[in-house]
Amino acid sequence: MRRIQILVGVLLAVAAFVGVLLLGRLSQPPMYEIAVVVKDVPAFAPLQADMVAIDTWSVSPAVAARYVSAADWEKIQAEGAVAVENLRAGQPLLRDQVATGAAAEKASRLSVALKDPDRVILAVPVGEGEIPGIAPGDVVALFYAAGSLNAQALITQVVTGGITGTVPTVAITPTEVTTETVELKLPLSKWIANGVVYRVLRERRENPNYGAPGMENEPRYIEGAVQALEVVVRREDVEWIAFALAHGKVRVGLLPAVTRADVEQGTFPPSKGVTWTDFERRFFEEREK
Repeated sequence: MRRIQILVGVLLAVAAFVGVLLLGRLSQPPMYEIAVVVKDVPAFAPLQADMVAIDTWSVSPAVAARYVSAADWEKIQAEGAVAVENLRAGQPLLRDQVATGAAAEKASRLSVALKDPDRVILAVPVGEGEIPGIAPGDVVALFYAAGSLNAQALITQVVTGGITGTVPTVAITPTEVTTETVELKLPLSKWIANGVVYRVLRERRENPNYGAPGMENEPRYIEGAVQALEVVVRREDVEWIAFALAHGKVRVGLLPAVTRADVEQGTFPPSKGVTWTDFERRFFEEREK
């Protein structure tokens, strides 16, 4: 009888152990073959076979749908693809980080800018919340603003009439004006340049979950808010942008994609700019309507 009890106990223990294993398997996310980046890849570089390896990951179906699977990677290699942003070794390859077909050709054209002597890539700092969602390949406008307004009353003086008198070598009559002085009243704003976004630079922080128990799939670094944009601009606009960055504020505006051809060819029409005088004139004109 005792032997029977021992045997039953052993069978129950084995059954419990098997049950725990089965329960663990049922509760564990399914396994997927995921493409993982094995070396750092710069933005707009063609993806080669030695840049990616296939690894088996246990993730939820919703997360797996964002990753490039083994089957996807085979298709991407056959079609040819480029990375649309910087890729770092060890991270899973996301679908949004890869461009193929016509999209790949569009992204690749940006990398050609590095070989074009009439193009320059310039970093333009931006503040958090200053721009809408933006990505490489988007067309942007750069605006320069200078001066500030801090007053309770503003007085405009209008001077008319000519200048009389003499200078050492020129006789002056009452109908002649020797000097014309144009006063540019601050603040002012000017649309100074257009360009195409080459790369979006984001804040990079250590992931607090990296290496924690149960967090094996967490990346080492996480990206935060946009800090700057690397923009492809025409060479003749570089000094204007550099001047604006050093002596005022530069704001970024997102242009429609249909303007890209004009921006790249330099045929986008310039603006006149706005000064305090323009604002003042418009203010009183619209006030009288």
